[in-house]
Amino acid sequence: MKSKPLYEIHIIPRSTGKPRLWYLTRFRFGLMIAIAAVLLGLILFLAFSKGADAMKLAELTSLRAENERLREELVLVEELERQLSAAEDIETRLRVMLGEEVARDQRAESQEFLTTAQPYTPGEAGELGETVPTGEVDYGFDPTSRTAELEAYVAQMAATNNLSTPRGWPLGGWLTRGFTPSGAEKHLGVDIAADIGRGVECTAPGVVVFAGEDSYYGLKVVVRHGSGYSTIYGHLSKLLVEVGETVERGHRLALSGNTGTSTNPHLHYEIRRDDVPLDPQPFMGER
Repeated sequence: MKSKPLYEIHIIPRSTGKPRLWYLTRFRFGLMIAIAAVLLGLILFLAFSKGADAMKLAELTSLRAENERLREELVLVEELERQLSAAEDIETRLRVMLGEEVARDQRAESQEFLTTAQPYTPGEAGELGETVPTGEVDYGFDPTSRTAELEAYVAQMAATNNLSTPRGWPLGGWLTRGFTPSGAEKHLGVDIAADIGRGVECTAPGVVVFAGEDSYYGLKVVVRHGSGYSTIYGHLSKLLVEVGETVERGHRLALSGNTGTSTNPHLHYEIRRDDVPLDPQPFMGER
């Protein structure tokens, strides 16, 4: 049985003027509802997909920004680690310079020489077996009568974490003779071969107590430091400091030479503590 139409629709085209009838049955109405529902579902699906894509794009953009921020932070951390490592290296070097980390064997050797060596007596055999002239060494002025300024300077050096301890080489060169505290080959310092005219640098802060001619060492400079240390530089060709002058580590004292009792150009270098000669090599370290 044919279903009865729900609606009768008259369509009259303007061009012909003849009416046309279109019957809307239940089937057609249901079909239209179904098509509309499909179209609506498709539109909603497309809209949801587009919204999801937009959310994914926003999330991806956020992740990229976060990744870039983390990369920048990683670079910053690496730079901080590099600076920390450099700071630790500088601290280690400063500790060595300040005498806080002298090698154990060097400390033991220095202590051994300090406790066993005898105070230097003028007139005993010196370098190359020659006899050093007897009598008091004239430093050019009485160390006990220094001005208050120099006394304060030396006291300050002694209190500043062993800054007065001699460290390093007084000039570039190579050792030709070592330290021998006693015996026939007695030698109270080390010899460093160097061409005439090389700069001789002070190895610790101090006060110049002698700068002049010595019958054995030729042109000689003596620097007194804090904590009982003093250093001697002999066989020089030219003096660059005067008695009473305060000097720092690295200050150029003189030029190397071949004066006095010397057969070849070299620097004679001594370190003493409380007038007791010490082996300079543990204080010099490797070059």
